[in-house]
Amino acid sequence: MGSLIALFPLVPATPASADPIMDALANTSCTYAQVTAALNAEAPALGKQLNGRPDMQANIQQFLAMSPDQRQQALAQQQAVNPQLNALIFAQIGPQITQVANTCMNY
Repeated sequence: MGSLIALFPLVPATPASADPIMDALANTSCTYAQVTAALNAEAPALGKQLNGRPDMQANIQQFLAMSPDQRQQALAQQQAVNPQLNALIFAQIGPQITQVANTCMNY
């Protein structure tokens, strides 16, 4: 599951349970369709990247099919793999992902 990681590779260098965006990602009730619609509307460049990557699409669908506890665990595992890289990525796309996580329920 290297990728909510596909779309949300942004695992910050803080514990997942202490980070609001990680909590939003782990606890979202949004469907894949809602997430992709929000991504295309709120972060079009990221949406375009996702649209060209069937592997990323599959990873997001798999992630959203997990329970919130499983998502939290997957995010924590991803953070443990390379926290520095994840922190760098978060710094670059974190605000866009936050916007998607906070608006996907509107799509």
